[in-house]
Amino acid sequence: MAPTASGVAVNEQTAMQLTAVWACVRIISTTLASLPLSAMTDRGGIQVPASPQPVIVADPFGGEGGGARFPSRRAGIKQIATSLLLRGDGYGMVTARDYLLRPTRAQVIHPDRVKVDLDDEGGRTYEVDRKRVPTEDMIHLTAMCMPGSPTGMSPISYARQAIGLGLAAEKFGAGFFGQGAHMSGVITVPGDLDKDKARRMKEAFEASHSGLSNAHAIGVLSGGADWKSISVTPEDAQFLGTRAAQNLDIAMLYGVPPHMLGQVDRTTSWGTGIEQQSIGFLTYTLADWAGIFEDAWSAMLPRTQRARFDTTELQRTDTTGRYAGYVQARTAGLLTQNEIRAKENMPPVPGGDDPNAPLNSAHSGDGPGAPAPEEEP
Repeated sequence: MAPTASGVAVNEQTAMQLTAVWACVRIISTTLASLPLSAMTDRGGIQVPASPQPVIVADPFGGEGGGARFPSRRAGIKQIATSLLLRGDGYGMVTARDYLLRPTRAQVIHPDRVKVDLDDEGGRTYEVDRKRVPTEDMIHLTAMCMPGSPTGMSPISYARQAIGLGLAAEKFGAGFFGQGAHMSGVITVPGDLDKDKARRMKEAFEASHSGLSNAHAIGVLSGGADWKSISVTPEDAQFLGTRAAQNLDIAMLYGVPPHMLGQVDRTTSWGTGIEQQSIGFLTYTLADWAGIFEDAWSAMLPRTQRARFDTTELQRTDTTGRYAGYVQARTAGLLTQNEIRAKENMPPVPGGDDPNAPLNSAHSGDGPGAPAPEEEP
């Protein structure tokens, strides 16, 4: 791309050099990749995991059982998400199918290798490495998209001026500190000094006043010499405020709350606890990105199944609140004891599958209607 108004060229490689862009892409992509993905099917009006899980969901890229040869599901989803967040498009290509011609393996494709066009009927056509690929073999995920466009809108392209300003401010700051453009102070003396006398005075002053041991030492200047400290002007230090403003712009671009980027000086209206902030991030940011993946994977499943991310962990509260919720759910008969234990990664216990069991130690079979134990003769 041509340089921006700040004089810095911006593409997906240079944009990732800006810490805020890297952090936003990392947070969204890694969070998506860490969520469990399952194929769900309808059973009596309730969505339950399909059994067995289709291979394209359980191991879409072949890395679970193939070692380092192929990427794992987490790594593959993270790659597609990174492409989607930077370029507005994420691509995969089906490389294997089962005997029913259902996809069983996919390969992540870099956007630079893909050319997308529209045919006469408005359908998408694809070329990978300049070779035509059947549309049914392509996995295409798009971010925001203009009507009638076959590809998504690249966040980096549309925000290149803001990203360029952030890179320019970062470059200015690095040069400001690295090149030593500003001295800490100067010594002025009446009259002129030759180079040797000026050098000896400088070395003697540094030897007496530089270093941690001389941090609070008292300086003495003779011969009419005077010390003048040089401070950073507000104009030179303005890049600090510029960088903070650019970080906020990038956070706004990706919908990531500033506190997740380390800007804790701002309050959030998403709640006061980690649970509330996580739910806000899930609702306003992650839900749409997750839905893009769910739609793409659902298209490769049988019509009775749909792919869904499990976001339960993102809504996980503190121990006290979580246990209080379990008590309410069990009282209402919504969860059994073993279902609660499963959520806490604990093994089931005998008699823990009865949803009508009371909250005390007795089981429902020990109530008034249960037969009395036989008495010993």
